[in-house]
Amino acid sequence: MKKVIQARIIVRPEAIVTFLACAKTMVVKSNAEQGCLIYKLYQEVGNPQSFIFYEEYENQDALSIHNSSLYLKTFLEQLTELAADKPQVNVF
Repeated sequence: MKKVIQARIIVRPEAIVTFLACAKTMVVKSNAEQGCLIYKLYQEVGNPQSFIFYEEYENQDALSIHNSSLYLKTFLEQLTELAADKPQVNVF
């Protein structure tokens, strides 16, 4: 069954440029994963600090492969310095 992830991240104002550079790597590498159907980043209109990752995977196995990737682990470590708060993650 397909898995969908929605992750909302609020980034510190001074960290937006750095976040976007890190997020670009995530988008490119994630979209290249086998089993990844969609991996997009959106920035909220009117609130430049607010971002949403929207992800779709073929199944739980594809999501598990993504979750175990080194680049995701690296991104999450970087995020602790860039985010204003903990990400809000929903899995469907």
